[in-house]
Amino acid sequence: MGGLGVIDTGVIDTFGAEIVDASEPLEPSFEIQTGSAQIVLKGEDAYGSRKLVLESSDELHVTFVCDGHGGAAAAQLCADKLLPILIEEARGDGSTASLQRAATRACARLHAEARAASTAGSTLTCIIVYPGRREVTAFNLGDSAAWMVPRDGSAATLLAEDHRLDTSEAERERVIALGGRLAHARGLSGEPGGPLRLWPGGGVGGAAQARVLGDSRLGDFVDATPAVTSLKLPRCGADFLVCSDGVWDALPAEAVLATVRGMMRSPVTLAASAIVESALNQRHAYDCDGYRRPRDD
Repeated sequence: MGGLGVIDTGVIDTFGAEIVDASEPLEPSFEIQTGSAQIVLKGEDAYGSRKLVLESSDELHVTFVCDGHGGAAAAQLCADKLLPILIEEARGDGSTASLQRAATRACARLHAEARAASTAGSTLTCIIVYPGRREVTAFNLGDSAAWMVPRDGSAATLLAEDHRLDTSEAERERVIALGGRLAHARGLSGEPGGPLRLWPGGGVGGAAQARVLGDSRLGDFVDATPAVTSLKLPRCGADFLVCSDGVWDALPAEAVLATVRGMMRSPVTLAASAIVESALNQRHAYDCDGYRRPRDD
């Protein structure tokens, strides 16, 4: 019997991660292990992992992280409705093309609903593991990265695009073409600092990314078309890791992936906790304002 484990590595507001452990060989029957770790500051984030069964009897295992901002409404909407909408949009078809279309349509629907409900916004990173076809489909909006980590020690594969304006040339070009103004915020000294931001005008503050769900305050600068990719699972098996920027901004990717590799034989909940605790501890090395109080980016 092959194994498939899921870690819901919780949320420290912008700290969130999830791991899917797909051990070789993947057979039609397998086990699911789920563990979680969570420390909440403002409660704007959401995450989850579930098995979906399509009308075609295809079994999919879905895990996602939503990093909310400007309130919890958009991330909570995504957590509540993402999976039912994915099932509806797949229309009983578990093929690769169908899942990719369903991902794009689901993001469009969630975006419209989020805008109608509030001004809040959210990133979304989701992976869909299809054991029967030995395949993973990943899609994302924003900067919550996802990685596939083969169990034989070979190179990990990044499954998500980084849509921050500070790091994505494509996003900068898109926003500028729409007439957007990009600049760094200015501190009390008047000097620019922090990440590059979009300033939409009308008294609205700067936004570090505009490839998100919701965020109606940014008007037409927002694009809710996700980056989508599908890959075959390695024969050796793999761990799939999804983290919000609270983890990646605190820890280098190499350190997080090393934790995953070093704990492949440990219970999934321990690996989840280790990643969150490492991110929290690293931030405390620079910010001592309150014991175990995470900073919110």
